[in-house]
Amino acid sequence: MKNKKTKYRKIRGINRRKRAIDQWGNAHTSLDINLLNDAKRDYVKFWVQPWYRLPLGNSIYPEPTGDCEYLLIKNLNKIYQSWKNTLDNLQKPYYLQIWLFEDYISQSQVVCAIEDHKDFYQNTFETVNVQTSEGIKSSMHYNSDTAKYLDCFTWQLSRHIRAYDMTDDDDIEMFAETDPSKFLKNEIIEGREHRLVEISKLWLILS
Repeated sequence: MKNKKTKYRKIRGINRRKRAIDQWGNAHTSLDINLLNDAKRDYVKFWVQPWYRLPLGNSIYPEPTGDCEYLLIKNLNKIYQSWKNTLDNLQKPYYLQIWLFEDYISQSQVVCAIEDHKDFYQNTFETVNVQTSEGIKSSMHYNSDTAKYLDCFTWQLSRHIRAYDMTDDDDIEMFAETDPSKFLKNEIIEGREHRLVEISKLWLILS
């Protein structure tokens, strides 16, 4: 079946959206230590409308650009730095990361984990073998405004991979609908053939 062309919906009230992004950042700057001690991990997604809204059919909202993109990156940085200060005071090993998605920046988030969950996310992403010599400067999100936040760290380009089980009918059907250029390799996992596909690329902070 031929896929329908995606339609982009107009985002109205940009000034209201910008205020909402700052409000989102301010609301999540403080890491809830009690929650973290109970769950051993925590995260903050970009819970700002309309980007967090579920798409209607083939109609979606465009990714944040301009001032909205700048404010998203600024607040991801603010949350990360605040959480880092809190985690450092715990004086125990931890995982803390910004997942800065390249194609879909609205999927970006700040993630942390402690104790036996510290290594929970270590195998979530795979490092891209050939890194660009320009690093984060090659990102579509890097510009004269975002540079002061992105240049705070050394970044590594990684990718989110999904393994499709070729013995599972649903996986076979989903794999058939993927972009052929995203196919990486075949791999045997638990005795079954899997086809590995790149879902998306993202930037991670190097420790």
